[in-house]
Amino acid sequence: MEVTRPAYTYPFSAIVGQELLKTALLLNAVDPRVGGVLIRGEKGTAKSTAVRALAGVLPAIDVVEGCRYRCDPAEPGSWCSECRTRRETGVLPKAQASARVVELPVSATEDRLVGTLDFQAALKEGERAFHPGLLADANRQILYVDEVNLLDDHLVDTLLDAAAMGVNTVEREGVSVVHPARFILVGTMNPEEGEIRPQLLDRFGLCVEVEAVREPEARVEIMRRRRSFEDDPVAFTREWREAEEDVELRIKHARLRLPGVKLAEEVYYAIADLCIRAGVDGHRADHVMARAAAALSALEGRNEAGLAEVERVAPLVLAHRLRKTPFDQIGADAESLRSALVRALGMPDEGEGGESGGNVGPGEGQATIYEALASGGSGSSAEAEPLSASLETPLDRARRSISGRRQETVTDDSRGRYRRSEPAKGAVSMGDVAIDATIRVAAGRQAERDPSCDMAIDVNAEDLQRKVRTRKVGASIVFCVDASGSMGASKRMDAAKGAVLELLTDAYQKRDRVSVVSFRGDSAEVLLAPTASVELANLKLKSMPTGGATPLAHGILRALDLLESEVRRNADTIPWLVLVTDGRANVGLADGLGSDDAKIAAARARAAGVHVLVVDTASGAAGGSAARDLARHASGEYVRLNSLGSSEIAGAVRERVRGT
Repeated sequence: MEVTRPAYTYPFSAIVGQELLKTALLLNAVDPRVGGVLIRGEKGTAKSTAVRALAGVLPAIDVVEGCRYRCDPAEPGSWCSECRTRRETGVLPKAQASARVVELPVSATEDRLVGTLDFQAALKEGERAFHPGLLADANRQILYVDEVNLLDDHLVDTLLDAAAMGVNTVEREGVSVVHPARFILVGTMNPEEGEIRPQLLDRFGLCVEVEAVREPEARVEIMRRRRSFEDDPVAFTREWREAEEDVELRIKHARLRLPGVKLAEEVYYAIADLCIRAGVDGHRADHVMARAAAALSALEGRNEAGLAEVERVAPLVLAHRLRKTPFDQIGADAESLRSALVRALGMPDEGEGGESGGNVGPGEGQATIYEALASGGSGSSAEAEPLSASLETPLDRARRSISGRRQETVTDDSRGRYRRSEPAKGAVSMGDVAIDATIRVAAGRQAERDPSCDMAIDVNAEDLQRKVRTRKVGASIVFCVDASGSMGASKRMDAAKGAVLELLTDAYQKRDRVSVVSFRGDSAEVLLAPTASVELANLKLKSMPTGGATPLAHGILRALDLLESEVRRNADTIPWLVLVTDGRANVGLADGLGSDDAKIAAARARAAGVHVLVVDTASGAAGGSAARDLARHASGEYVRLNSLGSSEIAGAVRERVRGT
């Protein structure tokens, strides 16, 4: 689906208070090789509005007339096969096309993204024609993914391939097509809804953290402009048209100036030194930082990029490349990073009484790179404990009736990879018709069909084959932790928190969500609602009170309520309950006995089809029989760890939930 700029699209220039976001988008508009931008932030902060409005200030582009991929006439090496064939017969005519924002919905199918066999041409003409997908539409345009962190893994893989190669290769349903797919990838996301896959995260050249405006005057101006736009969008757009044209002209001039922008040799060394000290992986950060600095200079009318430009773009380049895991430590403080840039340029340090050597300060109102790195960066990590759990041989081990390991499931919502076909039963949507299989079935029945039919292949209803798609499903894992006043409660809570954070580091890839329930006193409470966000887990688990009696049954039932809600939200999820307890209980439900009610609650977990892992925290070499009994009533697994650490618990859960 293409999004051009009709009269009711909010003007780019009218957006208030998101200057860093607008700068990141404009840098990509000037030089697409910067690599796109990831926009992270809370809801309602104009992330999507800014991206969609960008199309209104992008200059028109030269294209090969009649090319469905909008090939660049000035770059024959990037032409599609159709343009190469046409070029053999003469000079290709040029035309101009408006810039567009092409949206990739998170619910899109793989066929819609990469393209597929032209259904109409195949049935009416008997031809194997290619119907382009969104990657074809996005060539030399902006490809925008809202909620990019929720994109299915198979679509992420396709995007990564296309972004790396600059082409889209389609080999499916008898069609073999290679076409250019060079696009500016822009994604928006709310970190509270889950993290983004690391491979895709690194593909974004820049990253911007967006927050709501805090100044009352700016918020009032936002309300005024929004009301004015909603009351009369045409008049509002007309009011801002001159400002839009000014931005468009800046981009156009910057593109012309960009090839002549120079970076001194010492600036390259400064960039390399900074990236080394920041501890980033690979070389993409160096390349992007140099490109972004040059684009910034071109945008501001200068022909040389220096330390000032590097300092201004560095936070955008490094923001998403510094932190590897929640346990990484800050690798360098602000002063040492500043010294790295100063030494690279051969200037005296201000701290030693010298001059800074020029305008090396950041842009107005922007935090310096040193402050950004010191507050959240990472260059090295503390030595971590091994992730695998060391388990003692349990006295008994109840068997699960259903495998809880991460697996693929057949889908019925047009999402997932096309694996095979089967005869269609009842109504089937166009996107779910297995065209290749349908044509094969129909072709074998042509001899018995009416020869007067004017179609190359006569397809009847009984020939229709539907696609069988599969996609990987994740688990919903609830840690139910004993926070009572018994010995070791604080250690149990700390270990559970650490295990949650470890599991969340790759939760996006596994499609897992993790939550925490603690029980103490006479009730249980949800400390962390189901999430895939490391940041949210860190925030919610800062305070974990302990003490009081042990209402184990309350904890199990509260955890089961959470899992029931998760299954209602996504029927494909695999529910897991991880009980961190010694199995002893002294508070029951109503007037019941604590131990008996805990066993009844465990049996309810078995009846609900929940997979249970009991982590025994009892002291002593033999462990506690109460925890083993609990696992037996739940038809779950019982493990006893040599040491109660976060890595050991996380390893035990990984081994069973994910099969790793």
